[in-house]
Amino acid sequence: MRGRCGFEGEAVGVWYTRMGPAGWVGQIDHVRVYLSDEEGEICRAQAAVAAAVTASLASLRDAASAYLDLFVDRGKACGRAQEPWWLDEVEFRDQTEEETVCYALHFSLHGDDGGLWTVGMRASADGHLPFRFERWQG
Repeated sequence: MRGRCGFEGEAVGVWYTRMGPAGWVGQIDHVRVYLSDEEGEICRAQAAVAAAVTASLASLRDAASAYLDLFVDRGKACGRAQEPWWLDEVEFRDQTEEETVCYALHFSLHGDDGGLWTVGMRASADGHLPFRFERWQG
């Protein structure tokens, strides 16, 4: 799968384009989806999970936003308690020794200039569950 390739999810088809030597990028509306490269091709395990993620992106976004709200006071973070979390990217990370594919949902918050909020998600037989969050300033 060199150059451009596509994987069809249940409801959403995403086409991925080579992004340098180490990865692939696709897009759903304004949200970019990044997959790892595996010997010149899209990582098949990530692509399979990405199809499920993109098919249920709205519900996963809502779950990750609720997870952030357990830890983050949006009023203090950006000055507006009701400011919505804005999903910008979905990033699949290199797989570790675990069989479980993990990925990250990257959010921004209007008014939190330069802040990148990330929720780590783990795909398993029990569903897609958040397991950590982090914030980067850039």
